[in-house]
Amino acid sequence: MITTNEKQQLCQRCPQRRNYFCSRHGDEVRRVINQRSTCEGWGNVPKPEPKPAAGLGETIRLGYCMPNLAMGGVTRLLLTMMNAQVKHGFEWSGVAIGNADVFDIETAKRVLQHCPIYCTTENPIFEGLVTIVPNACQAVLDSSDVVNLWGYVESNPEIESADWDAKPMLVVSHGQCEWTRKNLAVSISHGSTHIPVAVSEAAAKCYLDVIEQPVKVIYNGVEFSRCAPARDRDEVRRAWGIGPDVKAIGYIGRLAYDKNPLATAKAVSVLGASYHAVYVGEGWQSEKIIPEVKQLCGDRVTFLPRVEDVGTVLSALDCVVTAAPNEGGPLVAAEGWLAGCPVVSTPVGMIPELERKHGQLTYGIPSNPSEWWLRHAVQAAVSDSGPVIERARRLAWNQFSPARMVLAYESVIRDALKPKQVTVEKRGFLKTLKGLLKCWSTTA
Repeated sequence: MITTNEKQQLCQRCPQRRNYFCSRHGDEVRRVINQRSTCEGWGNVPKPEPKPAAGLGETIRLGYCMPNLAMGGVTRLLLTMMNAQVKHGFEWSGVAIGNADVFDIETAKRVLQHCPIYCTTENPIFEGLVTIVPNACQAVLDSSDVVNLWGYVESNPEIESADWDAKPMLVVSHGQCEWTRKNLAVSISHGSTHIPVAVSEAAAKCYLDVIEQPVKVIYNGVEFSRCAPARDRDEVRRAWGIGPDVKAIGYIGRLAYDKNPLATAKAVSVLGASYHAVYVGEGWQSEKIIPEVKQLCGDRVTFLPRVEDVGTVLSALDCVVTAAPNEGGPLVAAEGWLAGCPVVSTPVGMIPELERKHGQLTYGIPSNPSEWWLRHAVQAAVSDSGPVIERARRLAWNQFSPARMVLAYESVIRDALKPKQVTVEKRGFLKTLKGLLKCWSTTA
């Protein structure tokens, strides 16, 4: 019997190994070593045949499995699809979450308008919004035609005990960093039929060495109604304590260092007294980030909780800064474009590819921008006379429609799972006769 150490040595030399992922068996190498008794790389055992995908009816029951139900970019995308005002073929079958960490009650209530939420472990924070089942992933699998497994960078007993081969899997790349690559490896290591999608060309590159199928790029949709202001700009700015001659520079999103929220504060710090920072959002690193922002801006900063009425905020800002070094979207840029708010951004996600096709849409800064870059980019953004803003607004209106997004997802799923047509060659009389004569001459 081959030992574990011998398996490790053979896997290390195997050409099918891609970092920690086995492309031969569609699994993590560690799990192959620990759970398989044989492998073609060890003993020439034929690869098991995958289960064929079941045909789809008029309605596609689509379910989601993710670690938690926080309000972030992916849950925002999920709700945007669910709320899309267009006739489509999706029925939302359920959302499985792995734990109660950062559980957002308002998000859960919105999801429950469309489908149930499942979890394996009870927690008081759920407040009766979540159905407790023996295996949440399996509960979603059982009620779905297609399942999206997202957000896990390592497997767990609940995932391992679910029958992923039973249903096709929608896999979506939402980023362009090592975390995304690990997430994709976990998703693709489960199930036998995968439908790969990415939210930008940059995000699609994370599939390299993980899957050989073509990857469909579908840009995230934006809820247009969120981007329309509900209150007067001057009224909002007075509530923030900002005078008419002061430029308001915004950060909207999760307060976490990987998003580089301090870039906005650094810009306001170097630009002087006529600039004011506005932070909208919360996050698990808020307690560390807020004091650093105050140290940079002094009293020239306003902090607001997360809001659904993002259009009112954007209409009251003079520009918004998104300085994360890695993003799949970013969603804030698309919302800013729709609202007519100038965007200062790093070259991440869909931004470089859209600017190559359509022209300038943002005021660019490099990853980890210096104070010089931030100062000049913000000054250019707040003095925009209109052409960049108008170009970005038109593009966003045409490109980021929720209806366009949900229909694109339906199309890519149906195309991937439709029965493959078998081409039968039609042979003429003379060709058939020649074949018969050749057959007779051979047997004679």
